[in-house]
Amino acid sequence: PFWLHRLWPELPVQCLAGMANKPVAATTGEEGEEELPPFESIDFTDLHEFIETARAGGDGSDEADPVAVALKRGVQETNRVAADIDGQLERLEGESVADYVACFQSFEDLHQEIVATDAVLEKMERMLGTYQYDLSGISDEIQILQGDSQQMNMKLRNRRALQKLMNEYVSSVVVSPQLIRCICEEEINEEYLGHLTELNKKLDHVTQIDMQNLPSCAQSTPELERLRTKAVARIKEFLMQKINALKKPKTNLQIIQRNVLVRYKLFTQFLAEHHAAVADEVKLHYVTTMSAVYLKQFRTYVSCLQKLELENGPTRADTLVSDQWQTAGNPMSLLNQFGFGGKTVNIKDKGNVFALSGRNTILKELDKDPIIAHSTQNKVKYYHEQLFRSHQKKLMDKAISELRFLCDFFNTHDAPMLLHEVLRMTKQNLLDSLKEFLPGCWDSVGLLLMIRIVESCRKYMQGQQVTCLDSYFDALQQQLWPRLECVLKENTASLRKATQQGLTTPSNNTHGHLVTRRYAELAASLHALSTSESSLAEVEKPLQSMQVEARNLLETMASKIEGPEVNALVFLVNNYDLVLTIFHERQLQRSARAVFEELLSEQIQRFVESQLKRHFPELVSFVTATEPMVEGLDENSARAAGPYQGPPSSVDVPRMDQVVRSFARDWKQETDRIHQNVMTSFQNLSNGMDILRQVLMQLLLYYERLTTIINKCFPQQQAPFQSQLVTRTTILTEIKRYSRSF
Repeated sequence: PFWLHRLWPELPVQCLAGMANKPVAATTGEEGEEELPPFESIDFTDLHEFIETARAGGDGSDEADPVAVALKRGVQETNRVAADIDGQLERLEGESVADYVACFQSFEDLHQEIVATDAVLEKMERMLGTYQYDLSGISDEIQILQGDSQQMNMKLRNRRALQKLMNEYVSSVVVSPQLIRCICEEEINEEYLGHLTELNKKLDHVTQIDMQNLPSCAQSTPELERLRTKAVARIKEFLMQKINALKKPKTNLQIIQRNVLVRYKLFTQFLAEHHAAVADEVKLHYVTTMSAVYLKQFRTYVSCLQKLELENGPTRADTLVSDQWQTAGNPMSLLNQFGFGGKTVNIKDKGNVFALSGRNTILKELDKDPIIAHSTQNKVKYYHEQLFRSHQKKLMDKAISELRFLCDFFNTHDAPMLLHEVLRMTKQNLLDSLKEFLPGCWDSVGLLLMIRIVESCRKYMQGQQVTCLDSYFDALQQQLWPRLECVLKENTASLRKATQQGLTTPSNNTHGHLVTRRYAELAASLHALSTSESSLAEVEKPLQSMQVEARNLLETMASKIEGPEVNALVFLVNNYDLVLTIFHERQLQRSARAVFEELLSEQIQRFVESQLKRHFPELVSFVTATEPMVEGLDENSARAAGPYQGPPSSVDVPRMDQVVRSFARDWKQETDRIHQNVMTSFQNLSNGMDILRQVLMQLLLYYERLTTIINKCFPQQQAPFQSQLVTRTTILTEIKRYSRSF
């Protein structure tokens, strides 16, 4: 707007600055695209004010109009500027033409260089075309070479496969002199196994159907057959010698089996494949040999262990009630039973017949090694079940070891059947020895322990996945269970016979009887050992019968005791308490103790009543007789009924007075007598204190019942003998005094 400023110098500077800042079009970058900057709004306030001022001062003609003057001057200035620009353009064009003419020689040189470069590039193009043609020919030749190489590789593989096949065929058909010499003459050792393997391959090859029609195989087959026959004969002789070596005394069978025979198990496989009859003959010879060897070993072992058994085991006389006890008029019979009347029997040699006494620990030691037969020098004696466990443990160890050897050496699926044949005579010998032992065995605890041992052995063998001894274990159970039932029936029969013959206690002794202790020990032992369901089911019925007979015998013996009736009650209480004491010591279940706990409670109640009737007869009889008479009276109703009418006519008031005064006078002395009687009557101090407590508490209950009767008879006034009544606190204090004294 320079021209506007020239035409109109009076315009304000602010207006011209605003117009000068008006954005113009600009080109950006190499692309030459026009970008129009954003226009800002122009403030024409000053211009309007100026125009208004000019109008106000002018005369209203066109020449006085500032806008018209400005526009007129602007057009003239524009024409002048345009003429100047045209002049400059003509000058610049002339200068440019002069510069171009001056540089013409340079442009010509550049043109010639470009032409020369085009010629060089054309030559290079022709050369590259030649190279491309040559390379295409080389590629064809390479493809031809690759095809030839593949064909040659295929031919090579075919020839190698044919060579291998021919080598195998030739090696399987040709019988070398060295092989013949090694098979027929060389010593049989580990190297011989390699020659036998080679012969086995040749035999397998010529026996194939495709090879039998070939002339070469037909020529070598007779020679191979002769070698096979010779090898079979030598192998048979070798194995027979090694098996016969097992018969030598004091031979470690496992070492020969594992270190010698198993190393040559290829021989048995060769015989099984090429001569089944000889293989069966070798098996039979091994079974026969080992059967005899094991039979001899176990016979020697069993006979040696018999020397370690307790010398004086239980006999028929060792039932719950011995026949010698029932012989009337023979006091020496009981002494003989305990070894005082004749030959003395050492308790260590006798052992425990009815009590466990730690014998059940053998069930936790089943995995221990068998007893060594040569340990007789230490003079230790064993129960028969300990020897029985050693027999079974040794047999199981032999069975497991032998089965593994048979599976490894003969490599056959009928190893369990072979093992059965190997151990058949040994098992029968053990069964026969047990059958011979059982008729003289009267040890019911030992019999049940042997049954439990058999059950544990069966589980152990099942865990080892060896089932060939199951039939043997069944046979053992079939012998042991009937004998145990027979022994238990004999013990029950002895109780029944003693009841029928009226067995009595010596000198009217009321303490626990020996028969009771024997029965309790035997019953506790059988219950403790009958943990499995099968054992408990088999033993439960005989135990119930024995329990009934023991109870009948004790009641019969109690009835035979001379003297007061209380002696019979004391006898029953002591014996029932003895049974329960032993049952508690053995930690038997509640079901095994329930019957005797009920019997003991019943007898204690009877004893309590008998003691009160004996020491306080007037109190017991009066309370018992008077209670029904005053049962319908209500003490509270009688007090509110009106004038007192006195006690019922049926109540004997003088006798009531006598009972009260007698109790107040004698109750402490009689209580002391009860205490002394109870303490001397019962063996078990704890049981005696409990019984004494029950007697005193029952006495207190009787006295409280007497007090209730008195209150009902005298509801509105005190009884004449009220001062003679002993308070409940006094009686309780006395009861506590007896309790603290023990």
